[in-house]
Amino acid sequence: MTKINLLIVTVLASIALSACSPEPVDIKFDKELYVLESPSAELQIKATAVDANGTPIKDPVAMTFFCPNLKIIKVTNDGKVTAVSSGEDEVEVEIVGKDIKKNAKVKVEIASDIKLTHEKLRLWTGQVKNDVSAWVVSEKDAYIKDYKPTWTSEDPTVVSVKDIKDPTGSDYPRSYVEMVGKKSGNTTISATYNDLTQSISVSVFDEDEEVDLSGQRKPKKGEAAKTEEEKE
Repeated sequence: MTKINLLIVTVLASIALSACSPEPVDIKFDKELYVLESPSAELQIKATAVDANGTPIKDPVAMTFFCPNLKIIKVTNDGKVTAVSSGEDEVEVEIVGKDIKKNAKVKVEIASDIKLTHEKLRLWTGQVKNDVSAWVVSEKDAYIKDYKPTWTSEDPTVVSVKDIKDPTGSDYPRSYVEMVGKKSGNTTISATYNDLTQSISVSVFDEDEEVDLSGQRKPKKGEAAKTEEEKE
């Protein structure tokens, strides 16, 4: 084969290779928002180069991943993201050798505590109470919208509980509970999210029971007399 023929073959092969490998014009991510929910949690940003028709390019396309602010997340050169603290940030993804960049949105929401509207409650037997709520906050004491605590009663025979919808229609919905006093006694109502728990002390009184200034139940008349007799 002459040098001229070899040159022609080489040029044609290059043209055919170019035709088989379309030029990237954009970057697409597998998620619109990447979410991390615990300290040091990790995830992988999956970025794909696409051509002018939006079709993914099958051949490998080299990319770099970069985040200048290391207070919320850290990112490696191959797109692995690690949570640092709660907040929102973006990872800049760039195709090597091309002026093509796109930002991947990342949110870190680290549940740190549960807040309650009440610490102690007193109910009458048969009373229904449905204005008690709980919500989850981050280590920065910021409200976290999609984290909903669930409610339990230590003794359902004293106070029954049922999760109910937030009746306020707020943009910052909380986890509400309906409590019903079942019988005289004391119990604990707990709000739990994952490994976080906060509790409310609840006392239920019969209508004929008396309460002293400290909120403690007084013995009923018959019980008081019996107690005095026992002392004698």
